[in-house]
Parts: sequence; structure tokens; C-alpha cells
Amino acid sequence: MYYVSGFDPRGAGFYHRLYREESAKQSVHLGTTVEVGARSRLDKHVSAWNVSSQWHGNEVSTEYQFLHWDDLVRRHWEPNLLKLLLSSLATYAGYVGCGAFGRLGKTFRGPFYSALYPLAYLFLLLMLALAVGMAVKTAIGSAMGHGLLGWAGGIACGVALAWAGVALANRLAVFWLLRIYRFVQGWGVREPKDVQDRIDAFADWIRRDQQASPCDEVLLVGHSVGSIVAVSLAARMADILTPAQRRNLTLITLGQCIPLLSLMPSAKAFRSDLRRLAKERDMQWLDMNARADSLCFSQANPLDISGITGAGVGRPTAQVVRPFRMFGKKEYARMKRSRQRLHFQYLMASALPNEYDYFRMTAGPRRIQPF
Repeated sequence: MYYVSGFDPRGAGFYHRLYREESAKQSVHLGTTVEVGARSRLDKHVSAWNVSSQWHGNEVSTEYQFLHWDDLVRRHWEPNLLKLLLSSLATYAGYVGCGAFGRLGKTFRGPFYSALYPLAYLFLLLMLALAVGMAVKTAIGSAMGHGLLGWAGGIACGVALAWAGVALANRLAVFWLLRIYRFVQGWGVREPKDVQDRIDAFADWIRRDQQASPCDEVLLVGHSVGSIVAVSLAARMADILTPAQRRNLTLITLGQCIPLLSLMPSAKAFRSDLRRLAKERDMQWLDMNARADSLCFSQANPLDISGITGAGVGRPTAQVVRPFRMFGKKEYARMKRSRQRLHFQYLMASALPNEYDYFRMTAGPRRIQPF
């Protein structure tokens, strides 16, 4: 199995720990013990760990390979908040100018409101800080009859509130979302050469790895923005693998945000990759998304959205993930308050047994099938 993470600066260590901890929780529902081995480095761009489990007497072994592009994420990750905010204005202007933002607003309400969310949060924070600052300035000036002291107190309170709001914004994934939109919009304007070179390196690695150690089933999993990377990678694999190897490979996109890039008219190379996958008949493609996840495009075919015939030829196979059935009502209500937490549920354990099970899918005894 080959895994491509989203636009996340955290590397293999985080995802190895996540898989180990969450698989242990999920094993309660699976009726088996999932043992996750130590992490090792197979290549400069690939880390891996072995997953072993017993399923009613059947032993299953999975090599979980983490395809590194987290170093590239850190390269494109703007750490300076002022620069991030200024560049985000250009990002949104670019989306509006090319018509992608208007299309989102008309057709995809969840992703559209999620795109507006960082702007709305920061605008309201600014207005609140100004209002509180002016109120404090007026109160101090009236009480003490000292205008300069009132201004000082008002500015101090406004700045303190803004600082607290920025700290909260980090916890609410406001700046994480801005960085994602900035990166994807930049990809649409001009393909990042470092990312394209890394995708080529991944394709060469998988080709050589499959030749050296063929296995019963191969999964290529892309989560969030990683689904965009995985699509381009799968398109390359479609051209370099044999038909038999392609029939053994399944592309899985989890919580995908493919239209963020494909709706941009200038993203011609990426739409070419989508057209290649639309024509592919040997490689299976499962698109798994939750309607409750407002950060993904769950109710539309990513090929059709991009102007490419998809649903008409059965590509990809859409699977609805239902996180509200994975938890009790109170626990699920708490989870929904965090967009980021809900967006990561695809990779995590559930409190209740469910038809969607990431660990049965990646380490189970049967080949993956649409549910």
C-alpha cells in the first residue's frame, strides 16, 4: 500500500503513530489484533512499516509505505502570517477571476462556505478588535478625562483581543485552510516543478517496487490535497504499468478536493491526468467522501465537474462515508465543531462498527470492494 498525505507539514512519524493508535482502537470492532511494526526508511522519499493481523485464522501482512512530500509542503508553507494574509488576497482574487469561485458558490455549498470561512473569521475578528478597542478608549476617556490614556488602553485591549483571536484561529484551522487554498491556486496558475518531479519519482519507485516484490493487492491512497497528488501519480502509473499490474492496483481518494484545482482553466496538465484516468479500464478508482465533511467534494463526480465524462463510464466509483453512524450523537456533535477533526476521520477509528473501516480496507483479509 502507498499513502499520500494531504497538505500537511507533519511527516511519516505522525502518520505512523496515528495508524498504530487508531488501529488498536478499531481492533475492538474487527475481532482481531492489528500489530504495527517499527518505521523504517526505504528510500529518500519513502518510509514504511509492516502491519500484521490474524483474521479468523488467516494471517494478513501489509507493507504500508508513506510517500514523502511533507518536505515540499514545508517549502510551500508560508510561516509569516502577514505575508500569508496578503498573498491570500491574491489567492482569492485568482479564484474569483478565473470563475472557479463562482462555480463553487453555485454548485458546491459545503466547499464554498469552507472557502469563505477563513475570510469571515478574520474579518469578524478585525471588526470585534476595533469595536472593543474603541469601547475601551471611550470608557477610559470618560472615566478619567484623559484622552491619551484612553487611546493607549483601547489599542492595548484591541491588540490583545486580536492576538487571542489569532491563537484561536490556529486551533480552528483558519491559517491551515488559507495555506491550502494558496498552494492549490498557485499550482493551477503554474505547476510546481518540485511537486511534479516528486510525483515522477514516486511513479518510478512504485514501478520498481512492484517489479521487485509483487503482492496480492496494491492500494494507492490519497487523502485531502493528497488526492490531487495521487491522481497525477495514478495517471503516470497507468502509462508505465502492465495491464496485469494495473488490474491489481486500486486508486482510493479520501476526502478529495480535486475540483479546487481542476476548475481552474489554467490547470491543463492536471485535467489531462484526469482524462487519462477516465479512459483507464484496468485500474479501479474508488472515491470515498462524507457529506458532513465540508472540506471535500462529496456529492459530485470529480471528472464530470472538470468537464470530463466520468459518471457515464462509471469512473470513479463513488462511496459515501457516514461518520454520523460511527459515533454516538453527543460525540459526533462535538466532532462536527472541528472541520479538521472531521476531515481526518477517514484515517481514524470509529466508536461504533461501520461499513467504512480504514483498517479493514488497508490490512484486511479481502480485496477492497465497493460497499
